[in-house]
Amino acid sequence: MMLLLLLVPVLMSSAQNNEDAVTNWLKANLPEYDAVNKPADMETQLNLHVTPRRIPCSTANGEDGECVKPSNCGKAEEPKPDFRQGYQPCRFNLVCCPLPDVKEPKKKRKIKNVCGISNGYPFVYRSRNTKPVAFADFAEFPWMVAVLRQSNSEIWNNEDYIGGGTLIHPLVVLTVAHKVDNRDPAELKCRAGEWDTSTAMEVMSHQDRRVRKISVHKDFMLVRNHYNAALLFLESPFILESHIGVACLPGNDLPSIGTLCYSMGWGRTFNDSSYSAQLKKVQLPLVDPSVCQRQLRNTVLGSSYLLHHTLMCAGGEVGVDTCVGDGGAPLVCPIQEGGSSARFAVYGLVSHGVGCGNTNVPGLYTKVSEVVDWVNEEMDREGLDRTYII
Repeated sequence: MMLLLLLVPVLMSSAQNNEDAVTNWLKANLPEYDAVNKPADMETQLNLHVTPRRIPCSTANGEDGECVKPSNCGKAEEPKPDFRQGYQPCRFNLVCCPLPDVKEPKKKRKIKNVCGISNGYPFVYRSRNTKPVAFADFAEFPWMVAVLRQSNSEIWNNEDYIGGGTLIHPLVVLTVAHKVDNRDPAELKCRAGEWDTSTAMEVMSHQDRRVRKISVHKDFMLVRNHYNAALLFLESPFILESHIGVACLPGNDLPSIGTLCYSMGWGRTFNDSSYSAQLKKVQLPLVDPSVCQRQLRNTVLGSSYLLHHTLMCAGGEVGVDTCVGDGGAPLVCPIQEGGSSARFAVYGLVSHGVGCGNTNVPGLYTKVSEVVDWVNEEMDREGLDRTYII
């Protein structure tokens, strides 16, 4: 059953107010909500699922059908999805199943509120992950958010696209200050769960949330992009699903130089003047600050350029870089947990650079470890928890 998500009041001054407001909204809008067996805390309450939208289709034989997972279709001879075939009415790893053969999906388990989980679906778009342009798999980076100008339309309009952001709490998006400084919060909205901007018919629906408040770092310097960070506090929380999750933020330690990290976004693809329809991703090594500063001094920045302590460098390979429109997007590196790299933390935010993939000069990123204390202060001021710190 499709749940119509209404705005949740979030004019709250404490964590208790947050919990009471969400509980009241659930009681008023979700008949299924059991007040007796309600979850013990707000974060668990927010881990609700929205049933994926039912996507109608027509089979190769002209029968009315629905796009479902192969396991939810009782017709064994229905072909598996293959992007190389000319006829493919459904996206990703779904098949067009005749309506009489559609089986009800199993009840979904609730998503644990663990930050930084990457859960891409393998082989969905892997064949096109070749340099210089690579594409993320669906839900590979569930914390990725698009910051857009406010619109009542569900259709993506590139003219409304402002930049990227990172979901660090169901009510909070972290981005760069130069994208939102001096903007009216009522002008903005954030979109999570997006992947292919050219269609609204995806396996799982995206979610839009209006921005209630913009908090720019108190020491932000636009001319030099120092302390280039901002928080967007939302009017209502995102509902965490398998394709929408929160990111982790680091402590004071950085990964070692040379660590391979990822950045992502819908920005331009180097020589192409248009934005990417699918979410791009690039793999970038962390660069030693002294090496980066020396390279930057050989550019238009001049021989006296000093790399500020709130900036870090990554990349440096021609044709592999973030570009125009990627500003605010996260730079994530693996969290080492006994050799596992299934979780990531946001160590940088796309800030600026010299060129756009046409030089071997690394790109510049806001160093998140230098602004995380400010993030904590702002979250405390709003009465929100810090589940995002690793």
